[in-house]
Amino acid sequence: MKLIKNLLDSFSNTAGGFSARKLSAFIAVVTAIWITVYELPIEVQIDALYAWLLFALLCLGIITIENIINLKNGKKEEVAQPLH
Repeated sequence: MKLIKNLLDSFSNTAGGFSARKLSAFIAVVTAIWITVYELPIEVQIDALYAWLLFALLCLGIITIENIINLKNGKKEEVAQPLH
């Protein structure tokens, strides 16, 4: 019962409930698994899986839109070298 209450509370602006980012990422991963394994031809499965997992990372806030654009364009982030 508490699981259902927390799930329903996550759709409101109150303090209770689950995190919307985590729910979105979870649904993205579950959808990615289902569609990739059962619905897509083998030739495009890895590309679809990459797209779904990028969406899950975006939902969690681990990566940003800027990171995705840089990845698409092939830009590498410069790592700051420590001063000696």
